[in-house]
Amino acid sequence: MNVDGEMDEKMLRYMAQRFVDFETIIRRSGADKSTIESLIDAGAAPGVIYARSDDGAWWGALGAFMGREAPAPIAGHHWYSPAVVWWLRRALLKMADGGSLQQAAECSKENFLSEFVSLLRDIEDTALAYPTCFHGGDIIDSQARIIGEQEWRSWIQGAYAVCLRRFSAHSCIEKEALRARIVAACEGKPGLSLNDEALFDKVEQLEALILPFAPWERPNGTPGKAIDAPLARLNLGIEEPYSL
Repeated sequence: MNVDGEMDEKMLRYMAQRFVDFETIIRRSGADKSTIESLIDAGAAPGVIYARSDDGAWWGALGAFMGREAPAPIAGHHWYSPAVVWWLRRALLKMADGGSLQQAAECSKENFLSEFVSLLRDIEDTALAYPTCFHGGDIIDSQARIIGEQEWRSWIQGAYAVCLRRFSAHSCIEKEALRARIVAACEGKPGLSLNDEALFDKVEQLEALILPFAPWERPNGTPGKAIDAPLARLNLGIEEPYSL
């Protein structure tokens, strides 16, 4: 995506504030370049989240995930989510215990799926966020696992690395549940209204979980629809996530 000079400056500030380069991932994880590359290729953690070409064009993993941009990041400078480091560390711990690269990646995925299915029972408004996982108020474990696999794939392909400050089954479910409840309340869905204080509480909880998104992604993404729009509705000012 080509952007103007002001947007380019905002993006560069955002990268400096929220994301890291590959050398930082290597240093923080304590592993060598080849191992980290192999773990990412095996699906233990997402790869590039944002990229900028030498002539100032931008690429984002969320746009690629949604089919709006090319699948592979453009050549140039690449940034990664710092949250990736913790999932790489988890995989490295499994490898230190004798597991292969692929086993380490699969173990992380299985841990996520188990937690995802279990936590659907404990977090408020999960039926609103994941209606196909429920029948008559009960969770359909097989369907919950299918949805969990989709959410894990969203993480590995980069969409949740754009979205969440830290990725886990809990943060994934809570983000979707809060977003669904806030949007439903703002749209006036029957039986889902919230008074101003309750709406604000949920907006604040959501803001603590998610990243601001790139400036061009924010208006139509979760921050725009479930944070900026409710704040405007409540006459509570604006967010300025790209300021120094």
